[in-house]
Amino acid sequence: MRRWMRRGPVMGQKDLVTGAYGYSGTYLRLRLEAAGRTVRTLTDHPAADADIEVFPLAFNEPETLAAAFEGVTTFYNTYWTRYAPSGTGHPQAVTHTAALLDAASRMGVERVVHLSIANPDPNSFYTYYRGKAAVEALVIASGMSYGIVRPSVIFGGDDILVNNIAWLLRNFHLFAIPGNGRYRLRPVHVEDLTDLCVRLGGERADTVIDAIGPQSFTFEDMVVAIAEAINTPYRLVHLPPAAVSVLLHGLSILTHDVVLTRDEIDGLMAELVMVEGEATCPTLLTDYLRENADRIGRRYRSELARRRPRPGTAP
Repeated sequence: MRRWMRRGPVMGQKDLVTGAYGYSGTYLRLRLEAAGRTVRTLTDHPAADADIEVFPLAFNEPETLAAAFEGVTTFYNTYWTRYAPSGTGHPQAVTHTAALLDAASRMGVERVVHLSIANPDPNSFYTYYRGKAAVEALVIASGMSYGIVRPSVIFGGDDILVNNIAWLLRNFHLFAIPGNGRYRLRPVHVEDLTDLCVRLGGERADTVIDAIGPQSFTFEDMVVAIAEAINTPYRLVHLPPAAVSVLLHGLSILTHDVVLTRDEIDGLMAELVMVEGEATCPTLLTDYLRENADRIGRRYRSELARRRPRPGTAP
């Protein structure tokens, strides 16, 4: 059985966060530790200097997965595959999540808090949204009490979308808007999202909740807000989605990343990241932009780079 483990101090009740050194996982780990919880993680890329218990995402080794959940009270699941450069697609991500939930249930985990997405749909044209709906169904059927959190576009900290829009504006001063740019979204700050997840982790009622901020924007208006906050000259051009996809493919080659997939462009234009209703998270994107204008977009943030093992990681 493969097992990477580095023990930290023994404190209160134990929680497991998948990808506790990733984007949303880092905030969850730090927030839980600040609350006196003991945190362990399942990850593909364990840091050599990790100060928590670390287990591998060994999906083909049920007993290894089960060992990771021993003594765990609450499971915070952030596991997903955004896209599949190596052939592991959304259906495989559903299968992998089923293995995680099965292991957690078998080991007596009481509560699962699952990070989903806005507007999951089992009948969606997009495999991403069908897969997210399938995982929610697995969570509900797991036998554990659950909190399902459905965020819209996440910003703050080391976010990718808002930062990279700012990076493009700073470096090119020209931004291609797919279509008319009037499709809407409802950004949510990563720390608000974290607080919501941790609050649900302390409850026992079954809950499904949207994680949405107090402001809605059209995509074009959000780009303009970013440009004006960082005080850079800019010009917007409206292009067909197919043309924007070609441009982004070229940018992906330049950055050694996948900037935005065609499905993600289409989903954005279909308002799949827009949710109506009362805000569940308080931070204004405009406040964040004003307070962080000097920092946002100074360097490109790569999704693929986040997936690569860091120097000194376990094999």
